[in-house]
Amino acid sequence: MTYDEWIAANYPDHDRAYGRCKPATDAMLQAFPELRQVRGTYLDAVWGERTHWWLVAPDGRVVDPTAAQFPTKGRGLYEELKPGDPVPSGVCMDCGDTVYDGATFCSDACERATARYLATGIL
Repeated sequence: MTYDEWIAANYPDHDRAYGRCKPATDAMLQAFPELRQVRGTYLDAVWGERTHWWLVAPDGRVVDPTAAQFPTKGRGLYEELKPGDPVPSGVCMDCGDTVYDGATFCSDACERATARYLATGIL
C-alpha cells in the first residue's frame, strides 16, 4: 500500500481529517515506520497559520494524512518547529497577533487594554 492509498482509505475528506493531525500521524507512522513525524505550522492561504502535525518521507517529501482538512489541501507552507521553539496556539484576544504556548494575550499591554475595556467599556 502506498502513502496516498493509506490516506485515501483513512482520512479521505475534511470531516474525517479535521483536528486529527496527531492521531493520524501516529497511526500512519505505525503503518510506515520509515516516515518521520513532525510538529510545526501549516500556512493555509485561506485560514492562515495553524499548528499542525505531518510526516516526512525518507526522500524529504511531506506526507500529510490530514491535508484534506485545509482549504488548500496541503498546497500551503509547512514549517517545522525546532526543539524549544514556542508553539503558536491562537490569537491575542486584544489585537489578533499570534500567541504562543497557550497564552491568551501577546503582551501585558494587550492584557491590560482588554481588562480596562471589560471593567469600564472604554478603550
